[in-house]
Amino acid sequence: MFFSRGKNNIQLPYTFKDIYKDYISSIDINSQYYVTYKEYVDICSLFYKLISKKIIDEGIKFKLPFSLGDVYVLKTKTKYNSKMPIDWLLTVKEGKRIYNFNEHTAGFSYKFFWTKPYRVVNKFTYRLVFTRQNKRYLAKVIKQKKRDYFEN
Repeated sequence: MFFSRGKNNIQLPYTFKDIYKDYISSIDINSQYYVTYKEYVDICSLFYKLISKKIIDEGIKFKLPFSLGDVYVLKTKTKYNSKMPIDWLLTVKEGKRIYNFNEHTAGFSYKFFWTKPYRVVNKFTYRLVFTRQNKRYLAKVIKQKKRDYFEN
């Protein structure tokens, strides 16, 4: 039994290279703010790690600059219907769909959530994807019951 997610329709991410090109175009080489691409990536990576750690460990709502909304971990009660999350390991093993009831979290599911404000034009084209490492760290914190998060 094979289940496929299919391809994404829009795959044009704005990467560190693109952001660095925009940044470096406005900076003079002799300026104190001039950094190499490697230094730029190291600075950005450290910043993103600190922010994601704060969001997960302390349960804060991180306010994005320029009124782009908030990022936080959202806790929702799982609805018992046909759109429930599927336990793919058991589904492939058994050959039929088996749903995940999240018994270890009393029926709650957690995810990173970005509140997009109404004044952003074409907001459906923007997305914020957290890395697998951040998702795994969130799962670890939830399983250890270190923190509780905002409930929807």
